[in-house]
Amino acid sequence: MDDEGGYWKQNLYLLQEKAPRPILVRCNRRIFNKPSCYDEEFHGLIERPEAEMMLRKAGEGSYLVRASKRSANAYTLCILFDNNVLNYKLFFDGMHYVGEKRFETVELLVADGLIAMFIDKHASDYIKKMADEAIYEQSPYSQYNRNDEEALQPRTKSPKPRPHNFASFTFKIPHYCDFCRNFMWGLVQQGVRCSDCGFAAHKRCSEQAHPDCRPEAKYVKRMFAVDLSTLCMAHSVRVPPVLVKCIEEIEKRGIETEGIYRVSGSHEQMERLRRQFDLGINVDLAVVEDIHTVCGLLKLYLRLLPQQLVPYSVFRSLLQAFSSSQEHRERIKKCRVELDELNEANAYTLSVLLDHLRQVTKFSTVNKMTSENLATIFSPTIFCAGEKPALPQQQHQLLYFLITTPKVISSTD
Repeated sequence: MDDEGGYWKQNLYLLQEKAPRPILVRCNRRIFNKPSCYDEEFHGLIERPEAEMMLRKAGEGSYLVRASKRSANAYTLCILFDNNVLNYKLFFDGMHYVGEKRFETVELLVADGLIAMFIDKHASDYIKKMADEAIYEQSPYSQYNRNDEEALQPRTKSPKPRPHNFASFTFKIPHYCDFCRNFMWGLVQQGVRCSDCGFAAHKRCSEQAHPDCRPEAKYVKRMFAVDLSTLCMAHSVRVPPVLVKCIEEIEKRGIETEGIYRVSGSHEQMERLRRQFDLGINVDLAVVEDIHTVCGLLKLYLRLLPQQLVPYSVFRSLLQAFSSSQEHRERIKKCRVELDELNEANAYTLSVLLDHLRQVTKFSTVNKMTSENLATIFSPTIFCAGEKPALPQQQHQLLYFLITTPKVISSTD
């Protein structure tokens, strides 16, 4: 977990965020005998040069569908990518496809294709090496199983080898590989998932998985290093239990402690507490003598989130909204609009965390932790700022504004 770039590797996610978006080139004339599976993207029988001219006029990511002159009932999808017009045979059998993947709409097919081509252009060498360079024993799944075995010894024998039951899977929310820890890019069928234990991986990474499937280990029910929305749905909660327990304990007996959140706790004890939470053990934080360890556990939980509380797309627009106005009310209004783009789990969790940080600052004369200090500590953890992040001072100022402005995000009451 001491990766320089964080536990989960964000570079492919950031590339996907930067990929061109689909631009529909609408047909403005009436097309007779238009196939019912197509809509405004269908231009009928047009020549390649005409299609290319329309695409170049619309710009990068533009697309249209034309009928083929070579054979009846054959159609071509034309896309402008990297200043080149690409032509694909387009099929429909209830779903649209040009290869193995199936899509409900042509727009979704194009969006997925643009992501795949953009990532291949910028990271093909990295992708070729990522599975080979990953060490299975250090993978999230292997570490979780090892922690489970250590916690249960000597009460149980070592489990018998059991192969994973992998099948192609579409992840509805951003997901990371449980083998190489890289982002699983694309919009549909981004990888495979074991239907027995929940181990998710890129297809190539799954080929290197060991026969260590353990459905009884409840890997999908773990607490740490899990997507926030997935965790909240799996446990039927609005805010992660780890965060709730840590906040309650800190506010009960540690809020006046000098250097709260700045002083380090016991790493060894944090790891032990993390394993207990992951294994579903009822953790009593009241027995943890050092409150700095509880604070460290809260920060560890946030650091291990696959997607930070404020993802890159929201952070980018939020920072722009914050910087675009100096007038306080106008700034609140603009930032609130951008924060509304957070999904429910992230919004609730961020609101609870900000409320807690405000409570900490109420005792700043005793604990020496002002809003400025807390913003400096938490901004790199809360915001996904990208490979070339905004100046640290900008991130700190933005979080300081969120901490000191209770009305900027909806209440969780």
